[in-house]
Amino acid sequence: MHSRFDQFRTTPTGKQLQALIESPDRYIEFATLARVGVASIAAIGDELAKKFPEIGRDTTARQFCGAMVAEVMRRNGHELIQVRGRVGGTLFSYGAVFSPRPVVSPFSGVIEALTLMPDRLAGFTARFPAAQWTRRPDWTGFSLVEHVCHLRDLDAVFTERMRRIVTAHLPVIESVDGTALAEKLDYLHQSLGDAREAFRRSRQRLCAWLRKLKRAQLDRCGLRDGVRRMTIEELVRELLDHDRTHCLELEELAAELGL
Repeated sequence: MHSRFDQFRTTPTGKQLQALIESPDRYIEFATLARVGVASIAAIGDELAKKFPEIGRDTTARQFCGAMVAEVMRRNGHELIQVRGRVGGTLFSYGAVFSPRPVVSPFSGVIEALTLMPDRLAGFTARFPAAQWTRRPDWTGFSLVEHVCHLRDLDAVFTERMRRIVTAHLPVIESVDGTALAEKLDYLHQSLGDAREAFRRSRQRLCAWLRKLKRAQLDRCGLRDGVRRMTIEELVRELLDHDRTHCLELEELAAELGL
């Protein structure tokens, strides 16, 4: 999940919402709705309204719920097929619709999807007038220029992680607080055009390098935060999930701004 929710996740409400959404039986409900083309978050809308009435006034909490449902679905292999499916109820008007069944893309397909992200990002920047490039959403989240800078910098992070795994035995790969990084590097005052082109170049280099890796290299592991073993292939698939999360957030931002 995007690190913009890391702080909310540690609050009592965040912990309670995460426990509800990640309980094993919930995936069955989410997947059932996906099979009939309905936004998965609709499975818990009524229960959330009853048990957590306070989140009706908390946009960040509602966005967190959507991100948690998406995380559960992606973890189980479902792909996003519709960004804004309509949802009935009082808490959510829209929610993400996922593929009816899990989809396991071949690794070559994952790389191909990664190569398309710079063009998708360019499409978003074309939709936003320059006056809106630094406009943040009313809920917790990035402006357009912050999204672009974050994607550029996370490409460098993922590349460095994977190159270390190729050359070292179980290197530790630390998680990155993207929100803190955005503040530290003052993304709001960086050039969107420069960041977008830097992202395009870095993504081209990364995908060219990934295509050259052998199966034995893709199976090498690093230690996420010192405890979880992750292969290079898993990191590559995680990077694609990261791309898709930002595309979803950019769609939400565009809708909020009326674009």
